[in-house]
Amino acid sequence: MPTTYAAQILWVAIIAACAFGLLKGGPAERVGAGMVLLISIAFVIVNELVPELGRPVPHLVLDGLLALVFLALAVRYASLWIGAVMLLQGVQFSLHAYFFVTKLTPGVTYAIINNLVTWATLLGIVLGTLAHMRHSRATAVSNTITPAI
Repeated sequence: MPTTYAAQILWVAIIAACAFGLLKGGPAERVGAGMVLLISIAFVIVNELVPELGRPVPHLVLDGLLALVFLALAVRYASLWIGAVMLLQGVQFSLHAYFFVTKLTPGVTYAIINNLVTWATLLGIVLGTLAHMRHSRATAVSNTITPAI
């Protein structure tokens, strides 16, 4: 489990952003938020159960799965926030692949990029959910206005 304050704050943000997306978002936001939450929990499980030397492959698989989900969402919904998050997940996958192939030990650079991508992904989910809420509200208002004849 996360033990540093920064990691705990990030987990609160993950849970809050994903809950917001799941509760208030449309289909794309719900799938995206749900997958981010599931993959984040899977990362914790992998980090707890798998020895450190065996973690890179499961991390790659989890990042690849999340990137594929956002690719499918981008193809299906063609939303700006989904496209941005899909690209961010590509960066995340590339980061893990680079460290895996070069056999480098993750350090400060890895942590900074990893956390920035995670924060940006959460921001994308929140902004996408807000856009969906605004669009839904505008549609509801326009449907209730009746033209004078």
